[in-house]
Amino acid sequence: MAQASSPTDAHITYQTHFGAEGPLAAGSRYVKKLWSGAGEIVLKPKLMASLRETDTFCYDLCPLNEIIDGQDRYMKSDQSSWGVDQAVGIDTYAWSAILPTSLGQATGGRVVGVERIDGADTWVIDADMPGGQAFRVWLRQDDGYPVQLTSSPNQKTPYLDLKVNLSKFDRGIQISIPPRNELDPRYWGTEYNGPIPLDGGMVTIHQAMYDCNGGDYWDDSRSDGYFVLVPFTYTAGSNSLLIDPAVWTLYDTFGHPYPAEPLGSAPKLGAQQLPAGASRSGSLCFIIPWSQDNLTIVGALPGGLVTHFVGGLRRPDASGTANPLGT
Repeated sequence: MAQASSPTDAHITYQTHFGAEGPLAAGSRYVKKLWSGAGEIVLKPKLMASLRETDTFCYDLCPLNEIIDGQDRYMKSDQSSWGVDQAVGIDTYAWSAILPTSLGQATGGRVVGVERIDGADTWVIDADMPGGQAFRVWLRQDDGYPVQLTSSPNQKTPYLDLKVNLSKFDRGIQISIPPRNELDPRYWGTEYNGPIPLDGGMVTIHQAMYDCNGGDYWDDSRSDGYFVLVPFTYTAGSNSLLIDPAVWTLYDTFGHPYPAEPLGSAPKLGAQQLPAGASRSGSLCFIIPWSQDNLTIVGALPGGLVTHFVGGLRRPDASGTANPLGT
């Protein structure tokens, strides 16, 4: 895939069919959802994007505005202020598969045909990402720009069916991040330790760790996956507050759920009625497959779903020194 060229900017459209399991599937094994978006991306001198997304998981399609500035991701709904997640890896975004930096990591590229798209002749190439995911990409013959990418026709699954298009290249697009005074410090994800308001109090989700015993380093005691420990602090207001750990589930980017496991010696988040004015802290332990490292904690709270990106968390490397300092 060395023939893939890099534009300075482009217009992007994308859609992904997911199959989400667990609590979000409302009793069925999995439920399909369509996640779509469109907007402008800038690749040079650094990755920036301004996107508008929708998600069929919501009755109103959950319209979301998103601005990407390197590893910072700003998001807002039509009713909210801007929030920001930090240390977000590029592979968090499904559409990143079409970027030349991602295509350059692909292996086994082979031309399977030619096709004319938007007035340009393209090479149709099948290849595989380093993780083994097969895909098909269309490269313009005159400049090598990628103009379309899909899941491989023979590799589509109930959990992932991706299509991305790039067009309108090299137009000198300028993208600006939201000013600081437009950020809502209470917005979930604005700060990793930012409080989430609840009916009767609030909950704070703290930095995740790799050791369910509460240590600072990678716990390698299992071979089937690695540990993620998510600490919480609940604080009651003027009335008592119910703590229900069962509402929290960790999801990966494909919608696969990972319920909390009764493992580790770190203080656990237990079900209880918190007296007015009191505060309690505890953690939930999750086991995550080695193939997943971009995670979201989802809370099915009485007032609705709450999502909180577990930012900066990456699979430990073979040396065991992958302390999640960026989380």
